[in-house]
Amino acid sequence: MSTSTRPRGLSIALAATLGLTGLAVFAAAESAAAAPHYANAPSIQIGYTDRATTHTAYDWTEGVDLPLGARTDTKGDRHKSRVYATFDLSQFAGKEVFGGTVRIRERSAADCTKRAIEIWRTNPVSETPTWGNAPEELTKLDEITTPEYCPTASITFDVSVAVQDAVAKGETRVTFALRVPEEHEGDVRYGRTLNWYNSVSLSVRYNSAPVLDEAQMYNGGRLCATAAPYPALSAFADQLQVSGSDPDLQQHATLGYEFALWPVDDPSHRTEISVPDGSAGMFGTGTVLAGVLVDGRSYSWQARVSDGLATSAWSKVCTFVVDKTFPSRPQISSANYPKADTGQWTPVGVPGEFTFSAGGDTDVIGFAYQWYNRSGGVQGCQVVAGGRFDCEDPATSDRVVKADVPGGTVTVPIIPPNPFTNTLYVQSVDRAGNTSAAVGYEMRVPSTEPTIKAIGTPEWGKPLTLKFTPVPGMPGVTKYEYRLNNGEPQFVTAGEDGTATISFITDSASGHSVSARSYSANGWISTEGNWSFAFDPGPGVTSDVYLSDGEPHGGVGVPGTFIFSPPVGWSEVGYYRYSFNGEDFFDVPAGPDGRASVTWTPETSGGVGLDVFVIRPDGTWGDYGNFYRFTVA
Repeated sequence: MSTSTRPRGLSIALAATLGLTGLAVFAAAESAAAAPHYANAPSIQIGYTDRATTHTAYDWTEGVDLPLGARTDTKGDRHKSRVYATFDLSQFAGKEVFGGTVRIRERSAADCTKRAIEIWRTNPVSETPTWGNAPEELTKLDEITTPEYCPTASITFDVSVAVQDAVAKGETRVTFALRVPEEHEGDVRYGRTLNWYNSVSLSVRYNSAPVLDEAQMYNGGRLCATAAPYPALSAFADQLQVSGSDPDLQQHATLGYEFALWPVDDPSHRTEISVPDGSAGMFGTGTVLAGVLVDGRSYSWQARVSDGLATSAWSKVCTFVVDKTFPSRPQISSANYPKADTGQWTPVGVPGEFTFSAGGDTDVIGFAYQWYNRSGGVQGCQVVAGGRFDCEDPATSDRVVKADVPGGTVTVPIIPPNPFTNTLYVQSVDRAGNTSAAVGYEMRVPSTEPTIKAIGTPEWGKPLTLKFTPVPGMPGVTKYEYRLNNGEPQFVTAGEDGTATISFITDSASGHSVSARSYSANGWISTEGNWSFAFDPGPGVTSDVYLSDGEPHGGVGVPGTFIFSPPVGWSEVGYYRYSFNGEDFFDVPAGPDGRASVTWTPETSGGVGLDVFVIRPDGTWGDYGNFYRFTVA
């Protein structure tokens, strides 16, 4: 594939290539993902002038090619034209401009052995001029005098000097004039037309300096500080992170980071860390080599970012203190919770009041506590968006209860999680997040789960009421949180005596379960009490007098009514067959609701067995009976 050439010795580069070749080259440049970058400057004005009509401007028009140089029309009249193009440079303000290229494409030529085109920078205009008021030509920028690939060559001109100068001076417009050289401008053999579709375009090669976001500088997973008090760092002190961006490419830009670190008391001992393969949108991480950071010493650092062509200025200076020394162990005491080794139990339903003391160790800023686990960190580090380490500051973390003063004490109310033996483990915490060995405090806690009892016997498809009763001695119960059949938590208000009731329809063939815990005004939340019931597969039996609860009821000569109900899932019942104490069986028909009732009067006291079977209307028996047992007083 060939290209046109220009005479040797000219200092301004230009090329004339086949149209497809020119397009391919530009497309590749536009898609580049690293500095430098290319962009087409928006067009403000494109058009031509005609010496034959000195006071008329001819704006670019769709479908109309642009004449350049001399020509004779069909009437024999002579014309001479120049093409003007003005572009908006405002998007390049503050950027470094490396070059600019004007591109045109020819449509026709009077004589393909003749080509001479110059491009000049002129005073800027905002609209197409006329021949009579043409802007002053300032500098010739480039030219082409070779005739290859006529008449459809795609031609480029180097206008870098003009674009660089305009941007440097803060000018937002640049105007170019395309013309045939003065010595040939009247020669119709040099006349030609430019393709209206391709028109005149300006591609600018530029780059913006990358930007380091000084609000996003982190050391050890914590925001850097430029003034005392400086953060004390431990586990992640060797991790320095910054965020950079490329104004030209918001995503996928390759950025390089450079970190500089030095001891505050010896700035000449400078360590530099290079991270060449960073990416915009992600944090650049500088890892300090092992052995550089010394415990107890203060360090300052800063960073800068590069896109390969431009480098930002060094950032502000951040400072931190390296602290990898564990604090001393805490002391634990309680005003109302005796230790287990005293043989005493804690009070029922009263939160413990625990006092943690640092014993005067001013390195301690607070304490961390937990049940059963003897040790654990408190710094809560995680990796967040952009790959940044995010570590909680112990001084503000909700994982740490703060001492009244460094080295002081704090008293906190704590509720043990379980009944019986509980051990509270406490660690001292310093401002770097270092924790001491844990100290344990063992206690014995009485059970506080409420009792749950059904009022009456559950019957299929009927309402059932449950009563919640707090453990004896539980103070000030205000409400209960309960779950029916492992559903969502619900709440019911307690009465003055601390009890509460709930009701529901027993409509689950698999039975029902309820869990509940009490809430007291002093903040105590009890452990859960549980109740469950599964329906007997046989017919239901209930009595208004003779309950099947193991206790004696009624008496000799005291009649009792017994109600028979369908087994779970039965839709039709013909009758029930029953017998008291294994004597004669009797039948009682079921009502429309499938239920039946009988009245029976005992003649002797003591235990009684009532056997009940259910029979369908077609005479088939149920698979299960109900063997109801009760005691006559």
